[in-house]
Formats: sequence, structure tokens, C-alpha cells
Amino acid sequence: MNITHLILTGLLSWLCMSCTSLPTDEPDTLPPFMMGTFEDDYGIQYQIDNKIFQMLPNDQFYILSVNQEEGFIILQNDSLNSFAPSLFTRIDYQKLTQMAPYEWAFCFSSFEATSVKHAIDSVKTRKTDLMKGCNGYPFSRMKRSTQTQDEKP
Repeated sequence: MNITHLILTGLLSWLCMSCTSLPTDEPDTLPPFMMGTFEDDYGIQYQIDNKIFQMLPNDQFYILSVNQEEGFIILQNDSLNSFAPSLFTRIDYQKLTQMAPYEWAFCFSSFEATSVKHAIDSVKTRKTDLMKGCNGYPFSRMKRSTQTQDEKP
């Protein structure tokens, strides 16, 4: 075996390994249970994907980062939102068990922060208390919905 053959074999092996993806939870993506169309226990409809958290029909929040380990996302409010336009929001979330039809719950931990750092640091949530742990208020519980706001009677 000559040196050229060894180099080519090494490069091919490296290319094959770099193209292979292992199944992992990407830190910058939402957990799958959070994506889709939902309705909270107040009747508000949501459409959520890896880029936009939308409270139907009008308020949009652009997802800037996801911290799956601590269970929160950082968003920037759309400039046309009805409340705190263009500011920053932190949403804390958790998966629910034995609360069917509700699958997960969330809290607008901070929603009118002037910076990402302020959104991250100005939080007083307690995920162990769904009734008062969202800055003194209840967490919103989410269930899957196939009906959009426009289709509601």
C-alpha cells in the first residue's frame, strides 16, 4: 500500500463518518411533543414549529434558541404583536404525564425583556407548581388540536 492509497482511504472514511448522523436531540430544536397545532386550557390556539411560536390568529414569536436541558426557549416578539412588540420572551415548558388530553405545559416566564440576557435572567418560575409557578399564575396546559382559530364557531 502506498501513501496516496492510505490518504485516500482515510479521507473516504472521514467523509463517510461526517455524513452519518446519529439520532440525538438537537439542542437548537424543539422537542417533537411541542410541534404542531395546539389549544391551551383557556381556548387559545397555537401553531408551533422550529422557527415560529404563534398564538393564533396574530401574535408571532421567532425562536432564537432552545435549551432542552433546562426546558426553556428564547424568542423575539414580532414587531406587529399586540403586546411587547420586538422585545424578547422566555418560555419555560415541561412535558406532562397522566394529564390527558394535555401533553405539555408552558409559561411566558418573561415576555417584555429588552435583551436575550434579560429574558433568560429575569425568571421566577417553579415547574413543580403548575397552578402558581408561572410568576404567581398557572402554567398553560397544551392539548393537540386539528382546528384552527378561523374554523372555530
